Amino acid sequence: MGEHMNRKILAIALAASALTIGTSVAIAADGPPITTKSGTLGAPASGMGQIVFFRPGSIMGAALGCTVHEDDKELARLGSGKYYVVSATPGKHLYFTKGEATDKLNLEVEADETYFVKCNIGMGIAAGRANLSPSDRDTFAKKAKGLTMWAGAKDKDDKKDDKKGDAK
Repeated sequence: MGEHMNRKILAIALAASALTIGTSVAIAADGPPITTKSGTLGAPASGMGQIVFFRPGSIMGAALGCTVHEDDKELARLGSGKYYVVSATPGKHLYFTKGEATDKLNLEVEADETYFVKCNIGMGIAAGRANLSPSDRDTFAKKAKGLTMWAGAKDKDDKKDDKKGDAK
């Protein structure tokens, strides 16, 4: 009976090890490269994390921008159909939008990881409200072919958004 019990314990231990190894591989395997209108999304710089902020094209709030901040720094002004990649040091980060209401998103960034954050424009009292929410690789990948990287202040669509109003 002792040998039978040892075999059971060994079988359980091997199954648990296989499950753990399979899970590690599934987490590490990110899938095929993601291609947008602007090119292929790269990996984060070694030892850094990266956050991909994106705003899918939609009719809701199309004339408004989603301005993303960290501390007192403006990181991106995302019009409809735009995305922007931010390199971040590992650790805690607070990203936010402000305007009619302030929306905040806390992220714990890990080295060599990519995070996806979706910006939606919701209904407000006087203007639209920008909302940041955690997303995932698959959601971004499904929208990627319709997205263009925000080019900073020189972005022609950004100037158009400034004239129409901003949901900062």
